[in-house]
Amino acid sequence: MAPSSPRNLNWLSSSEDQITPWVDLPPELVSLIANSLGLIDLLSLRGVCKDWRLAPSTATAEIESEPSTKPWFILYGETENCTLYDPNDKKSYSINFPELKDATCLASHQGWLLLLREGTIFFFCPFSRARIDLPLVPHQEISNHIAAFSCPPTSSECIVSIINRCDENTMEIYVLKKGDTTWAKHSFERNKWNFGTIIGGIFDDKKETFYYLDNSSKTLTFSLKETKERNCIIYRIVHDAPDPKTNCLPFYYQQSYFMDSGLQGWIELKDDVSISTCGATTPGHKYNILISNECIESSKGTANCQMKGIWIQPRFFQIPTTHSWLI
Repeated sequence: MAPSSPRNLNWLSSSEDQITPWVDLPPELVSLIANSLGLIDLLSLRGVCKDWRLAPSTATAEIESEPSTKPWFILYGETENCTLYDPNDKKSYSINFPELKDATCLASHQGWLLLLREGTIFFFCPFSRARIDLPLVPHQEISNHIAAFSCPPTSSECIVSIINRCDENTMEIYVLKKGDTTWAKHSFERNKWNFGTIIGGIFDDKKETFYYLDNSSKTLTFSLKETKERNCIIYRIVHDAPDPKTNCLPFYYQQSYFMDSGLQGWIELKDDVSISTCGATTPGHKYNILISNECIESSKGTANCQMKGIWIQPRFFQIPTTHSWLI
């Protein structure tokens, strides 16, 4: 390596007679380095110069997907100013995400957010600013909406599901597969659904089934397998099953994750601030983990400020400018 003199720090030397600028490293080597970096280091590498920004086009900060890595948290309000919290290194960052202004996050999975804003619905990767717009959802009222998607929207296998509880007797599920131009609507009528407030959704690819959880230890399943009649089935979740033949959930789930994480004390929310959080699907050692949504009321009982939060895997995805949901 070159001497430690400050004027030589940007140069790489293989011999005394040959010195090469760091920026002239072969793109293959830059990509190899980029593929081994976490998110912050990857963003720093991309900021060195134009060539380094273009070279690591396949780097996604995959190292952040280790089961031992905690998801990050985005805190935002009514503006584009956000605070990003990394609970692994206990660091926070101020950053602007204009896409989050006036937006509601319906789902978070593998570094992608599914956002609903002013009647439009789109996928958004905050750290690369990649955006993929989806066809309009027929039902625009966002109350009681929860969503889940099978895999990153860049995949041809991506499937999105949005569940909406219209009233105590009617449940609607909208499904959109990659390349579709319209949502498939499935309505289910039942005399008083015995199902509480929906707090999260997840997809199991082996069973080709979406699972939606409520706040009273129940799960509602919706299978994508072709049958004569699609149906929603509600199961009660028990932690100590008396019957060994009892079906097991194909995922883990965590409620009160925000409260249990200690993040509330780190953020130092004021007494008159309430916060609603969007959970996320994160990798586990055996099964994926569903972090459920939460609503934390202000300690005063009445909130003068309503904040929003999103749990997210810190991943980076670049997409071609020509990429769309239809491709």
